[in-house]
Amino acid sequence: MHRRLIGALALGALGCAPAAARQGAGGPPTPKTAGGAGSPAAAAAAAGAAGKTPLKPFAELTKDATARPGFFDTYEKEGRVYLAVPKGRLNENFLLSFQLAQGIGSRGIFGGTMMSLFEPAVVAMERHGDKIYLVQKPLHYRAETGSPTEKAVQLSFGTSVLDAAKVESVRPGVDSAAVIDVTDWLISDLSGIGDALRFAVATRPGTPGRASLDKTRSFVESVKSFPENTNLRAKLTFAPGEPVDIGSVPDSRFIPVSIHYTLAKLPAQPMKPRLGDDRMGYFMTVFKDFSRPDETFFTRYVNRWRLECGAPASAGALCTPKKPIVYYIDPNVPTEYRPAMMAGVNKWAKAFEAAGFKDAIRAELLPDSVDAEDIRYPTLRWNTSDEPGYGAIGPSIVDPRTGEILDADILFEANMVQGFRYDWGVRSTAAQAVNAMFATPVDEHGRELGEMAALGAELTAQGELLRTVLTAKGEINPNDPVPMEFVNQAITWVTMHEVGHTLGLRHNFRSSADTPLDKLHDAQWAEERGVFSSVMEYPTVNLAAAGKPNGAYYNPGAGSSDAWVISYGYTPDDARAKLIARDAAKPGHAYGTDEDARGAGAIDPTVNVFDLGADPLAWGKERATLIRSLWPELPKRALADDSRYARLTQGFQSLLNQYVAAVSTGVKYIGGQYQYRDHVGDPGGRPPFVAVPKAKQREALDFLNSYAFGEKSFDVPREVLAQFGANRWSHWGVNNTYAGRIDYPLAEQVLGAQRALLDQVMQPFVFARIRDAETKFGAAEVLTIPEYMGELTSAIWSEVYGGGARNVSANRRDLQRTYIDRMSTLVLDTPERMPADARSVGRQQLKELKRRIDATSGASVNAYTRAHLAESSARIGKVLEAELGAK
Repeated sequence: MHRRLIGALALGALGCAPAAARQGAGGPPTPKTAGGAGSPAAAAAAAGAAGKTPLKPFAELTKDATARPGFFDTYEKEGRVYLAVPKGRLNENFLLSFQLAQGIGSRGIFGGTMMSLFEPAVVAMERHGDKIYLVQKPLHYRAETGSPTEKAVQLSFGTSVLDAAKVESVRPGVDSAAVIDVTDWLISDLSGIGDALRFAVATRPGTPGRASLDKTRSFVESVKSFPENTNLRAKLTFAPGEPVDIGSVPDSRFIPVSIHYTLAKLPAQPMKPRLGDDRMGYFMTVFKDFSRPDETFFTRYVNRWRLECGAPASAGALCTPKKPIVYYIDPNVPTEYRPAMMAGVNKWAKAFEAAGFKDAIRAELLPDSVDAEDIRYPTLRWNTSDEPGYGAIGPSIVDPRTGEILDADILFEANMVQGFRYDWGVRSTAAQAVNAMFATPVDEHGRELGEMAALGAELTAQGELLRTVLTAKGEINPNDPVPMEFVNQAITWVTMHEVGHTLGLRHNFRSSADTPLDKLHDAQWAEERGVFSSVMEYPTVNLAAAGKPNGAYYNPGAGSSDAWVISYGYTPDDARAKLIARDAAKPGHAYGTDEDARGAGAIDPTVNVFDLGADPLAWGKERATLIRSLWPELPKRALADDSRYARLTQGFQSLLNQYVAAVSTGVKYIGGQYQYRDHVGDPGGRPPFVAVPKAKQREALDFLNSYAFGEKSFDVPREVLAQFGANRWSHWGVNNTYAGRIDYPLAEQVLGAQRALLDQVMQPFVFARIRDAETKFGAAEVLTIPEYMGELTSAIWSEVYGGGARNVSANRRDLQRTYIDRMSTLVLDTPERMPADARSVGRQQLKELKRRIDATSGASVNAYTRAHLAESSARIGKVLEAELGAK
């Protein structure tokens, strides 16, 4: 369950409401000092006589304390925090979530981010003896209340005791609240931040280090209590187990993080849930209900806001919600970006009309009188970091009983927007650009990042590409930033995307396939259906081919798929929702999410990040051709008078990364299948898998061979390469080499991208899919393993397959060596789950390649080529001998 916190809880201690007399719903009572029979003094005396540690008189304990009434009343005194737990609220369930109120601005420790992104804990206070225990409930496993099965569930799944505190006093009055000191709860690793810090202080990649909490350097920073939540913030200091240098920390011996502990109210009346559907792209609240007559016991609710009709609407008319969804723009958002953000919220209103609501959602500026930490105010906030970390993120806090979204706070990283406008700097390699298309993103320590991984860096790269195109068209000068017209389009789309997450929606990486290529620059189409049919897409900037007019660069509003998904989740009518879900095959409703787009098992070439159009292959050719056309003219586009030559190098790196990403669209066509989520009997329903036609697979292979593995794939004019400059700034926060190289390592960058692409097209699942597709669809309908490997080999070794040997360039020699490496592994150390047929065909390919190499031994070639071919023949011969010997 997404959670708010995003920087909303990252505020310091502010003034709170004064203590007031409390009777029922009023403030905390004025301490009594009388010593009557029922007084605290009498209770303390009685406890002493019974041999127990006497309770402190409430008036004495709270004297000179700062009292804050709210969801839980608190008393702050001399650096200690006391919490009042009314007797009637013992065993009451509420939410507990942890957020990084302040991080270190690098290494994955970013202020404003949630620590349990999808699932806050459901906890309760239990009293046993003279202690109050904070316990977490196991809500993943349930049964019907009062049923025999419920007793079995209780027998199997127990609560976790998170912490305990001694009862210090009892507040006099009707609530008889036990007062406990929770300071030690706050000055601890209750949140589990220590685990994340172990990776942040690691001195060896992938191997976590050690980080221990230093309580002597930790303290409570602020205490706030509101009607529906209490926020407690602690400054914690961790000491690394071995010396580490973290540039964003003033003294790396003492690593500071601030943790927000949010205690939040659960609705008294649970919302009526909406059952999940696998055709719809929602985050879900999922649990096992052992009373359910189902083979899996799973119950799935979509995450959504409580949106209910107010006064009954006339037949066919839209209803006005009792309580609309309102997002507040925090004052820390720069004024120039606020209009675009407000537009990004307001543009969702059209999608809610499809669900039957008018004026269901809107944006407002956060009033000066409102504290952003109040859970009743969902916010859009601004944040900064030393290095880009997540770009933007949209978490929320959810009632785990029903899936009701209770609060949301969206965080935008300044680096992302500034990078899109100004930055020529590139922080990734061409190989990483390829892997971003396929692999689950991870941070520098190998941890999965999911939503936080690629958006910020990718948007910066898209801004750089857009700047280059605009300078090529003569619309801006090389030193100019991206004009605000285009910046606003990007911010509006990013806002819609993150708001969509906080409305409950998952990524939709197939939505770009709903737009035909010839409609990408059709303004009316974009307005009605979207450049991509869902703002939950990870698109690329929409650029027209050279000489053609450009349409919208990003989605101008919610798309057709967004309206469909919102109508399912938010229509008040359950029966209508069931009918809506059956429209999965309808044009404009394409859906494919994270697990469909990335990972070795991804099979559908229309489910990608950072592509556009119904034919990603055709779009990829167009985009790659556009970028290649920019390389010869790049010095004119990147350099102006008094510019650093390093800008040209950085600009080329950005274009190279965008180029290989475009080429990567061809990969999943090989052995690919179009996948659909339709159910049996859906109108226009499609089979679960449909083979990519053989002609399309061959077209994709030709594209890869020409643009990635061909002799002219990465041709950059020498006069351009000669102007690649080095970054000669030398101070903290900059990297002035390329992994130790001062000059630009072109061959290394190109080979890295080719290796990454070769790894993708030769991974075991590709060959397994081809072999199974032959059985399922017929060999005549698919590109077979012999055909595929034969064409790949002849493209990579075209110098010896083209009739008469030719000189082999340096970059080509590197690629050919990599090919032999991959084929040697295939034959001698066959990867797990690689079909045996692939190994057999691979051996045959090596045998034929060796024959062709040996046939050119007398050809007139240069010394490099002669040595390379001789070595290649020898290496292949040893592989073949070893492979036969192993048999």
